[in-house]
Amino acid sequence: MMDLHEIENIEKLISEYYEMTFNNDEEDYIYNKQLKNKLKAVIINSKSNNVIDKALDVLAESTGCAEDLQIAEDILNELFENKVIDKNQFDTFYKNVGTNRWS
Repeated sequence: MMDLHEIENIEKLISEYYEMTFNNDEEDYIYNKQLKNKLKAVIINSKSNNVIDKALDVLAESTGCAEDLQIAEDILNELFENKVIDKNQFDTFYKNVGTNRWS
C-alpha cells in the first residue's frame, strides 16, 4: 500500500534528522515541523484507519521534547477539529507519545 510505504520513508527521514546538525534552532525547528507535516498530509489523504493509526504511532514515537510536543499538538488539534481523526485516535496518540516515558 502506497500510504504505508510513504510512512516508512518519513520514518527513515526522521531517523536521519536525529543525526543531522543545523546552523541554529530555527532551522532545526523548521525541518522537524516539515517532517511531521508530511505525516499530517498522509493522514489527511488516507481513507484507511490502519494507515492513520500507523502515522499517528510514528508521530507519537518521534515526539520527545517540548518542541516536538508543540508541533504534534498543533497537528493533532487541526486533524481533530477538522474531523480527520476521532477522539479515540486523538487519545491513543497521547497514550503512546514519547514524553510519557519521562513522566
